Amino acid sequence: MAYPKAYIDAMLLNWGDRLFQEPFRHVGAPRLSRATMRDAATRMRDQLVRTLRRTPEVMVKITNKASSAQGMGAVRRHLRYISRNGQVELEDQNGDRISGPEAVRDLARTWQLGGWGIPEASHRREVFNVLLSMPPGTNRQAVRDAARDFAAIEFGDGRAYVFAAHDDEAHPHVHLSVQVRGPDGRRLNPRRQDLRQWRERFAEQLRVHGVEANATPRRARGVTRRYPKQGVAHMLARGEVPMYWQAVANAEQRRAGSQSYDGVLSAWWELARVIAASPARQDRAMAVGIADFVRTMPVLRDVPTAANSLQQKGPPQLERTPPKRDNRPNDPGLYIDR
Repeated sequence: MAYPKAYIDAMLLNWGDRLFQEPFRHVGAPRLSRATMRDAATRMRDQLVRTLRRTPEVMVKITNKASSAQGMGAVRRHLRYISRNGQVELEDQNGDRISGPEAVRDLARTWQLGGWGIPEASHRREVFNVLLSMPPGTNRQAVRDAARDFAAIEFGDGRAYVFAAHDDEAHPHVHLSVQVRGPDGRRLNPRRQDLRQWRERFAEQLRVHGVEANATPRRARGVTRRYPKQGVAHMLARGEVPMYWQAVANAEQRRAGSQSYDGVLSAWWELARVIAASPARQDRAMAVGIADFVRTMPVLRDVPTAANSLQQKGPPQLERTPPKRDNRPNDPGLYIDR
């Protein structure tokens, strides 16, 4: 039978919310009006479509976590690094351009002595260094423009920041340095939820500038590849062997990873099951897309026990050519074979 659209929208938000939260957990949502639910369901459908199309994912991370807590000395070094000693133009929160070694030194002096000031040495974080990146081939000017708008939205409350776009690597990326203290003295203290929001906001601004971009958790896409932290990556680049990091997960890590994907696979299964009974043809087509997407998730290739879980729980097998239909009303025209 076909479910009413309002029911489909509610279930879509319920399972989509479970799927795209990280770490994977259900976040209770307030009661929504019908108009608000329709808008939220539309955004969720757009998110699902981008994910099923494997739209390029944005990367947003805080870099140099240790050095950014060591006062003005570390801040100067980072400003020299992102400006390539004044050769790469910086842009500040007011849109002013900063170019040349002397201008970068003047900026550092302004940050050290102006506003709340930055001590030469500090045990607290004084500046957050944020990296915004997209895959190779992305329009570099669009990445720069999206980074400018992202910074204005997230930090445009009078907080001082500068950013630089680097064009010397395959991945278009922007380095953004943000002072921890705002004009009211309150300190910026981003949590995991904030980083997730930053990714979503940066992806949104990229789409505004004509670049297809998505921001979803790796787990929701079944990605199992393990990426080294920045310090480990630098060691590997120097040819050194890290003591504790391993490129390949051991048996215990694979087993724990498999268990963490059970909820993800269940959420995808429930999404497919619900929207397969939608009266909208686009939803039913999306259900088929979900089945194909889940079958090709890397986790099913790399973690055998996750593949066993999929065989036990779903996803449903959605037939592209439905069997002979009867004349029952509200027949969705798409059948589920468990």
